[in-house]
Amino acid sequence: MLLTSPLDACGSWCLSEQLNKQTTKDRKSHVPATFIRVHDLDLTDEDRSRCSGGDECRSDVGSGRTSGSVANGGDILSINSDGSGAIMTALVVVALEEATDESSRWTPTGATDRILRERARQTKGCGGGGGAGGPMGPWANAASMGDVLVWSSRCTRKGHGSEYPVVKSRGLIPASARDVVDLVRDSRRVKEYNKMSIGREDELFLTTITDGSSSVHALEITCPRLGITGQAKVMSSRSQPPLTLKPLEFKTLIYARRLDSGCDGVELDGDAAAYVTVGRSTWETPDGTADGSDDSTKRCEILLSVNLVRDISSTHDGKEWCELTLITHAVSPGIPIFMGKQMGLVAAENYIKDIRALFES
Repeated sequence: MLLTSPLDACGSWCLSEQLNKQTTKDRKSHVPATFIRVHDLDLTDEDRSRCSGGDECRSDVGSGRTSGSVANGGDILSINSDGSGAIMTALVVVALEEATDESSRWTPTGATDRILRERARQTKGCGGGGGAGGPMGPWANAASMGDVLVWSSRCTRKGHGSEYPVVKSRGLIPASARDVVDLVRDSRRVKEYNKMSIGREDELFLTTITDGSSSVHALEITCPRLGITGQAKVMSSRSQPPLTLKPLEFKTLIYARRLDSGCDGVELDGDAAAYVTVGRSTWETPDGTADGSDDSTKRCEILLSVNLVRDISSTHDGKEWCELTLITHAVSPGIPIFMGKQMGLVAAENYIKDIRALFES
């Protein structure tokens, strides 16, 4: 399992301004087609039809389904259409289900298992009143102090990539949830916490609100084209992990928005703010492949990357704290699944530590 920053640009803001001034017809003629896997998303036939654009929808090769057939269920859809807001919404549903699932499907690392067992012992000794000091969320398996909790699980979503494990990590960050989400969605700052990053660029803004900060942080500002709150964009990133001959390249749709406690069903710390970012690889062809124009990098695939960031209001030191939960589900052909899993566990823990260290400095 290969893991880079889950949100792996000034020029792209100009592109967003241009898109706002174009008609839908002009936009489609100027912006390269971009496709995304939707096999595990809960989309209606109407959603799929609005995203298909005729022959821009196709099913997985070898499934026996007809390319472009909405009735038979397209597994890869275009995100260029005005109907792609349904894809963003469905991705958030999957992201929150994964990030807030505290069931026994998750296997903790040895260190995490010891931390949770000791916490349970302390809680029992305190008569159920809890034993962890310092800031801590009220939800199950919340992070506390300097601990980083890490788990792995089999993928419960069927279809492409389901044989690869999912990794989850969780830790406290000495900052507000707003500051953390602004950091991870800012391509100009990725090298501050991702030591393997060569760089990341915003290629295309899908939401047509030019003030990205307002759209992400406000619940009432909706993109008139896609009908969603928040910010959605396609990014290109490159990284150079140790022992790799070529840089790894990712092209990823990233959607970030503030959570609505009344609608999203996520447990929060009172009225504290919370955000989610969700990412998935995008492709240049309706087959779910790259166009092959650049052989200087190795193209990799992220099926799901999630940052769930929740403010902690019950702090004892008066400082700002939030909890960051990371989910990563990557496809890594050519790497034994067991080896990829171990790499993913280490990288997930380091991701939390590196962001924490940035805000501690």
